[in-house]
Amino acid sequence: MMWWTFLFLLPLLWQETLGKKVDGTLVTSQDWHFITRFCFLSSKGILRYTFEYPKSYSIQNVLLYFDESSQWDSVYKTSLTCDQKVAVLDPANNQIISLSILYSWSGCVETTKNGVDYIKCTGGRTFRSTRERWWFIAVSRCDQSTGPSGMNLTYSLHMMNSKDEKDMLHREFSADEFYILPTDIAFMGVYVLLLVGAIVCAVMLRSRQLFHSTYKLYISSVVFWLVNLFFLSLANGMYSADGYENDQLELAGRVFGAISDLVFLLLLILIGKGYTITRGRLPASSTIKVTVFFTLYTIVYAVLFVYEAEVFDPGEVLYLYESPPGYGLISLRLIGWAWFCYSIFFTLKHFKTKSLFYYPFFIFYTVWFWAGPIVILVAMFAMDQWMREKTVHGVAMFITLVGHGFFQVLTRPSAANKNFPYHVRTSQIATMTGANSHELDNFNAHSYAVRQPHSSASGPDLTSLFTTSTTKSEKGDDDDGLMTSSMASEQKRGSLPPSYSSANLEVLPGIRSNTSSASLGGASGGISSPPSYHTLFTANTGNGWE
Repeated sequence: MMWWTFLFLLPLLWQETLGKKVDGTLVTSQDWHFITRFCFLSSKGILRYTFEYPKSYSIQNVLLYFDESSQWDSVYKTSLTCDQKVAVLDPANNQIISLSILYSWSGCVETTKNGVDYIKCTGGRTFRSTRERWWFIAVSRCDQSTGPSGMNLTYSLHMMNSKDEKDMLHREFSADEFYILPTDIAFMGVYVLLLVGAIVCAVMLRSRQLFHSTYKLYISSVVFWLVNLFFLSLANGMYSADGYENDQLELAGRVFGAISDLVFLLLLILIGKGYTITRGRLPASSTIKVTVFFTLYTIVYAVLFVYEAEVFDPGEVLYLYESPPGYGLISLRLIGWAWFCYSIFFTLKHFKTKSLFYYPFFIFYTVWFWAGPIVILVAMFAMDQWMREKTVHGVAMFITLVGHGFFQVLTRPSAANKNFPYHVRTSQIATMTGANSHELDNFNAHSYAVRQPHSSASGPDLTSLFTTSTTKSEKGDDDDGLMTSSMASEQKRGSLPPSYSSANLEVLPGIRSNTSSASLGGASGGISSPPSYHTLFTANTGNGWE
């Protein structure tokens, strides 16, 4: 049910398309307003702009701040006045574009539409700096002594990092997003191969009646992650072609990725509790705990998505994990790890024979749980801002792939796999739901353990059909036989099936090696032995066999 929660929220999270081609209309009573940001390469970053506003709102300015504490951080969401926010910029660096016909280099002209005079400005800028920089674009109208108050303008911005229209990997992308598209495509190809391998293993497990529900969860997680990569690749591919981000496709991909994470976390906790490995069902208390935990986990995850969509401020946050939703996702992951450890501890305490599987399982996935948060912390404190998003994105993809891949290696149905966890067949679990339902709580310790003496999941007891004696019979030849005379007569009357007539006989007499077709019924003419019956046994004179 957890994925239905995200699919239900999907329409609520749609947002107006906002990309590196940014088009919009601003009508506000404020005198200073932030529009967008972009990370430009040095000497290669290009801005193309078109602004249009009623002449009565003259004069409005375009302001270009870069990512220094003395610039953007000192003005955004502060109590400074409009003039003070503009004063931190250096006009000599062309950081102020005055949208007025008085400045020819701004590309402004007067036009008239429907009897209303407008100022229309078209132009561009090239960004030069010592390194890749975030540039924040804002507009202002500090002098409102004449005309209406506030601002009213229509704008179209196109931000690029290459003049080459065929350079689809760089032209439309912000410098912090470089190579995310080829990374997603590469991982999508790897996941296709991983899914094929999982399906092959599933077919083998199914043929051996070992295709348990936990492995089905694993395949579901892989499929959801593959769909996530498909949507992300499609969204970034379309963006590289036209410069407009498709938030709908990207959000759909992230939702499927979140579902995959939740399903895989559920799988790890169920395996940690021994489900389908040391037990066929969870205790009622554990079932309630798992249900409550993952219901809350799903709700919190969904709330974080909504919070990000509604509150995420690109003027303050450069990428997800620098925001409260990002901190929330990290916290959820570590909470999941804590319960994972708790589950495995008690499973190993009661089922030490499964340590060959659980020790590598626990060690690897502990590292796996912590790898993501550690990489995020390193990126936050030891990595340049324009490197963080693409680095964390690539590492996160790799961590997820390793997590899925390691589980497939652990559960591959191969004779060389000493860590293979499944030993109880699905058909055996089905038979346990009846009179032996208590056995679902604790499976036997090894693959071929007998649940109860002389019992079978189906069919008669055949264990005593070929019970033989290791000592020579003390009776005479006339008494040698596979059954008593009374049992033989019972068989003749048909009360005992021939195949099972000796089921209760515990000791069989010896067979002399020099008798190839002797009567086994003695003088009374009992059942005759098959012509070469004695060849079934090896003569052993040391134990009384002749």
